Amino acid sequence: MPDPLPAESLRRAIFAECVQKCTNDIYALSSMLLQQSAEAEKVTIRTFKELHKIFRQKSFDSQLFSIEAYRFCIRQCADYYTRRSLLSAKALPWEEQLVKTMWYGLKLSLPQISIILQKSVPVLKAQLRHVREQLTVQEDLLPSGNLSVV
Repeated sequence: MPDPLPAESLRRAIFAECVQKCTNDIYALSSMLLQQSAEAEKVTIRTFKELHKIFRQKSFDSQLFSIEAYRFCIRQCADYYTRRSLLSAKALPWEEQLVKTMWYGLKLSLPQISIILQKSVPVLKAQLRHVREQLTVQEDLLPSGNLSVV
């Protein structure tokens, strides 16, 4: 009976499987946060490059891979926002934009968001309440007339 795959080959296969499972979610998150597909693609690639560096340097826990991937992606998107000064006076603060995207866009549960962002569920609920209030205010500012052609 042949020997199983060497340990390094097995580790590479596990890493590749983790990347394959997370790629769509990480790209979706960066796309929603940045609203630019080219930059979102770059963020996604950089996220997995950074995770590969960690993977090569220390023990790798595949159970925490997606959490770390979300965190790296979020940091890069926040850096991009800061560099490009994309926030306007009307926009939600970064933290609330992030919670909004994870809750409404990715449809993650509050416990999942809590783990990724390292915030308590009550804090997240308060942020989502504020997001809903802001969205209601923005909706109220829209013209109320019927825009359809008769």
